[in-house]
Amino acid sequence: MSSNPSQTTFTLRVPSELQAAAKEHAKQEHISLNSLIVRLLEREVAQKGTP
Repeated sequence: MSSNPSQTTFTLRVPSELQAAAKEHAKQEHISLNSLIVRLLEREVAQKGTP
């Protein structure tokens, strides 16, 4: 497996109901669950700005 220095991996623990809802949302958007989570994180960080 090759590693991309511009990306990192981490474990995220979420309630199973939230995971199921997020998977369904990603499916409706025709994107992966990972892409959905990255998109949501990017949006939140952009709205809050950097400290």
